[in-house]
Amino acid sequence: MIQARKLSEKTNKRSQAQAEFAKLLAAAETQGFHGTASITLSVQDGHIQHLRVAVDRMVR
Repeated sequence: MIQARKLSEKTNKRSQAQAEFAKLLAAAETQGFHGTASITLSVQDGHIQHLRVAVDRMVR
């Protein structure tokens, strides 16, 4: 049961990271966007612990 829980948490974090990356790309690919976009994963022993998404827009 513990093993199944760890696998589902790992899968959940992976799908969450992929979804956040897709949103990040969609936001950055819009016409008129100038700036930086990043996603940072905190990984421990091969498992994603935390996600950090940052978007910095430059106003021109």
